[in-house]
Amino acid sequence: MIKKHLQSLTSKHITVIGDVILDIFSTGKVERQSPEAPVDVLDLERTDDHLGGALNVCLNLASLGASAEIVGVTGDDFNAFRLEYLCDKHMIKRSSMLREKSRITTCKTRFFNNETPLLRVDHEMRLPISEDMQDTLIKEIRRILKISDVCILQDYNKGVLTPRMIEEIMDMANKESVPVFVDPKFDHIDLYKNAVLIKPNRHEAEVKLGYAIKDIETAKTAARDLFDLLGCENILLTLGSKGMILRNAEQLLHIPALPIETADITGAGDTVISVLAALYSTGMPIETCVQFANQGAAEICKKHGVVPVVPEMLF
Repeated sequence: MIKKHLQSLTSKHITVIGDVILDIFSTGKVERQSPEAPVDVLDLERTDDHLGGALNVCLNLASLGASAEIVGVTGDDFNAFRLEYLCDKHMIKRSSMLREKSRITTCKTRFFNNETPLLRVDHEMRLPISEDMQDTLIKEIRRILKISDVCILQDYNKGVLTPRMIEEIMDMANKESVPVFVDPKFDHIDLYKNAVLIKPNRHEAEVKLGYAIKDIETAKTAARDLFDLLGCENILLTLGSKGMILRNAEQLLHIPALPIETADITGAGDTVISVLAALYSTGMPIETCVQFANQGAAEICKKHGVVPVVPEMLF
């Protein structure tokens, strides 16, 4: 059954709108300290560029076989070129990933001593994109939604998904009957009314609701409250090692996390939203999509670093 749905993905066009990030992983060895200050010296051996943020979702979609298109904003800098190269390498449509001269490309650089994390350096601008850029993106989105089977909104609080952008996107998607899946931040979570699915994590839900989620029963209560509050078709509350809670008008379902010996959760949330949206576009029921998204996330957590989900992980 899953193979048939995955095969049909080749005819699906999925648009991802949100914050794009360049992830840089710098790996080496620490064997001495600096004579200049009491700090370790990392002898750098390898530097790897990866698609991050909304582009990691695109990478997962492309890896599953769908046609993925990004709508986002970079700076007018060398890191933008690095992201554009990676998009082309992985066959992600990027004609609506636009450069803005007044911004910098969001970049997160992680340093490792072998596999041990040492430091993360963020270089970013979290201000909203300009009104002119919003005008341009809205025109692009209006065009793209006419050929989209699903739209994913990926908010990392870097400035692309402003309140105006969200309201315009939701209105256009509803008019075009394009299902919208949302990976939100709590700042604008109220603006996604009529989305097919909103996927907050535990922290985002706690901030929005004002109480702690201590166990599965509290999580079920939180999922009910979010469903009543946000006006979407489905709430998927993710709980890390405790699994997920799906809430809609018909059911309240706890999906336990699959057991794994060692877990690297990097990118697991992107995997979940990618598998959900991709399989939903093929006509799979939402509760079945969630089960496969849970399986895909478990497989990703077995891998070191950020890796995309591949069809074989869902068999």
